[in-house]
Amino acid sequence: MILFCASIGFAQKGKVNQANSYLNAGKLDEAKKAIDEGINHEKTINDPNSYFVKAQIYQSIHESPIPAFKDLSPDALNIAYDAYKKAVELDLKGKISKKLPEHYKNLSADFINAGVDAYNKGNFTDAAKNFKIGLEIQNSTILNQTTPDTTVIFYTGMALKNAGDADGSIDYLKKALELNYEAARCYALLANIYKEKGNKEEALKYLNEGYKKYPESAELLVELINFYLSSDEPGGAEKFLDAAIAQDPTNSSFYTAKGALLERTGNLEGAAEMYKKSLELDPKNFQAQYNFGVVELNKVSEHHKKVNDIMDVEEYNKGIKEVYAEYEAVIPYFEKAATINPESKETLQILKELYFKLRNENPDFQKRYDEVNAKLEKM
Repeated sequence: MILFCASIGFAQKGKVNQANSYLNAGKLDEAKKAIDEGINHEKTINDPNSYFVKAQIYQSIHESPIPAFKDLSPDALNIAYDAYKKAVELDLKGKISKKLPEHYKNLSADFINAGVDAYNKGNFTDAAKNFKIGLEIQNSTILNQTTPDTTVIFYTGMALKNAGDADGSIDYLKKALELNYEAARCYALLANIYKEKGNKEEALKYLNEGYKKYPESAELLVELINFYLSSDEPGGAEKFLDAAIAQDPTNSSFYTAKGALLERTGNLEGAAEMYKKSLELDPKNFQAQYNFGVVELNKVSEHHKKVNDIMDVEEYNKGIKEVYAEYEAVIPYFEKAATINPESKETLQILKELYFKLRNENPDFQKRYDEVNAKLEKM
């Protein structure tokens, strides 16, 4: 019986050695089969070398370019990491640990590459998980990497942000900021996250700090502009819009934004000029085209109100004729907007109302009214 038990023990250790031989020969399917059979026996289950061999096999499966091998274990990378950790735990004499640094460097790279792949596919939860493990390995006592991998720290924050983990994202982005990696962008991202969390005070703090240090950052400027435009103090955006325009005078969207600001504060003439400038730079800027049309339409609407107050019939008829001519003059603005963005319901609704107003002035407007109405009904 004693001899029989001993032979089983040697057989299981033999399986581990056999698995290592298969690994060295590149026969990963046989290697996996042998290590899975051999590692759980009482003679091998507490042997650090068994786990070291298992870790190498599963890491090789993950890294293999051959689909048949790669498909042997979809979770090979995590299994490899767990096996390495178990080997270290059991390695009381430190023999295995001396061999690990090179394997750990590759393992960290494997996790980071897996994170990049998941990130590019839009799987941000898995991306963050893999990035975190990659950083964990770098910071382990095996590697004890003294230079932080700032790129991975930053993209862990980005992955967490995209995955909806605001608090986790803040931690990593603050760390990237401390290390001065993508600092201007970190300020903008942190401000955006705090704004989404409803903490406007903290958001503005990061925006102001960031802009003070990086006044050339277009991203910070845009965030500051959007912050004020959506606040109860839209006028605060003007100096930042002027700075943005000075920094990039050919950017159509900055003029559109300033036009919207001037429109909100009642300066319709100034707004119209900004929209015109925006359209000169980018004739296909839908928002500028639509907003410009709205400004001109509002002018006509104000004129219409005044004409409605005229009591003299002759003067009223004269005035209303002018109003209809003005309504007709603004139609091309919205027709062009509808050409740029045919799916804009707001644009089509305005055109429908204008065509309806003018249908008795020109039979063609009745036809246009019917066409746009039919389109709206299908949307």
